[in-house]
Amino acid sequence: MDHELVSSLKDFVAKLPVGTSEVVGESNLDQKSDFWDTDAMEVEVSAVTNSAPGTPGGNAPSLSLPIASPVVFSILPEVEIYLFTLIVTTLLRLDMNQEAADASVALIERIRIYNRRSLDIFSSKAYFYYSLAHERVNSLAAIRPMLLALYRNACVRHDEMGQAVLLNVLLRNYLHYNLIDQAYTLSMRSTFPESASNNQFCRFLYYMGRIQAIQLDYSESYQRLMTAARKAPQGYANNFSRMVYKLVILVQLLMGDIPERSIFNQPELRLALKPYLAVTQAVRNGDLRQFNEVVAQYSDAFKSDKNYTLVQRLGHNVLKIGLRKISVSYSRVSLQDVADKLHLPSAAAAEYICSKAIL
Repeated sequence: MDHELVSSLKDFVAKLPVGTSEVVGESNLDQKSDFWDTDAMEVEVSAVTNSAPGTPGGNAPSLSLPIASPVVFSILPEVEIYLFTLIVTTLLRLDMNQEAADASVALIERIRIYNRRSLDIFSSKAYFYYSLAHERVNSLAAIRPMLLALYRNACVRHDEMGQAVLLNVLLRNYLHYNLIDQAYTLSMRSTFPESASNNQFCRFLYYMGRIQAIQLDYSESYQRLMTAARKAPQGYANNFSRMVYKLVILVQLLMGDIPERSIFNQPELRLALKPYLAVTQAVRNGDLRQFNEVVAQYSDAFKSDKNYTLVQRLGHNVLKIGLRKISVSYSRVSLQDVADKLHLPSAAAAEYICSKAIL
């Protein structure tokens, strides 16, 4: 790591006017800042070369006029925002997350004073890194009002690139805190821009697929997730593909289907999908004991992927598959034998499962 670069970046962030401890809801352009505002300048107004009456040497007396500007507007704001975004990305790459969050707040405040369509592509990238920096310092809830305000402005200004990015980061923000109803309401009241990039469209499909899976709409969730998997960039979006296929496998199991073996045999997915392969095998066998052992063994992985709730729902599917196998194999069987084969605690539990399956 270049220590001089780190030191320079820290000095730059220290001079920024706004920190993450004070997230500004509306841009205050009247407030002076040592970073953006120019210092009071003394302008010497000299007389013309002709001698003024009563002034020896032909020089008129000089006038000192202090001039202060509350806000400095760049001649080329696109260059300024681009370079500022590079600074934020460099801070993130060096794991200087708090400094990146501070810098991103100042960057967003800087963007808000302009209304130029030529800035849309730069501002959309700045929105993404603004959310990413605050996610790394676990302060996503603090920036949600600002994201909503930015999304409203993007809609008013017909900034479709900004709309796509902000809608995705807002959905991610809600999902981060398991605010499923709010995320669903936002998605239903918003329209994803048709001209958005393929990458943003894939992210939107993934978030909608997760929301609908949690809301038990498995068929619609499966369609969105498979579309996201097909449209995902090939070769350099492996982590995104892993997250999509993990959710696809669980949704298929919840629908009563068994995922194809070829999904688990892909080289870039084999290791990441190992816990989900074990879950699939337990569900296919209808073995509740094996399923509970797999869930206990890989619980940390499921929680890290935020799929633990969906995995727990599979317990009922395991019992249904096990009960179906028993009904095919036996023409008559006692409830106690059913309880023993399904590893249930008592015959009463088996009776409840059977009655629920019949209904």
